[in-house]
Amino acid sequence: MAKFNDLEKKEIVADYINCQNYSEVARKWNVSAEAIRLIVKASKDNVLEKLENKKIENTQTTLEYMQTQHETKKRILNKLLKGIEIKADDINELTSIKDLATAYGIILDKELKVLEIQKQQMETKSNGVLDDLMEALKNVKGTKQ
Repeated sequence: MAKFNDLEKKEIVADYINCQNYSEVARKWNVSAEAIRLIVKASKDNVLEKLENKKIENTQTTLEYMQTQHETKKRILNKLLKGIEIKADDINELTSIKDLATAYGIILDKELKVLEIQKQQMETKSNGVLDDLMEALKNVKGTKQ
């Protein structure tokens, strides 16, 4: 196995955090995926915590971007619906309706995924509030006795 200094190991861990793929990092550093896995596993930099933070950051960035594109998505959906309607009216040109329906389905699916993520975030926040309230209630009960 190749010998890496501390700086190189930190760079390897950073590369893994960015892509979360041992093979990709291994190709970059010209070593085996197993060597990368061992370096990441031996890292004292809380790799799992950093990965989770990176996922949260990526999700938040995507959600923020999706919010800025709301009007554009509405315009596209309107165009797609009109296109489907036009194609459905002319039976001879029905062949490309599949493409329009697929595009519509993809956009709708992504919108539903965004709503699902937002719902999960709201539930997580509300669970945290509920936990805080339960703890405060326990403290109040404890001081009354």
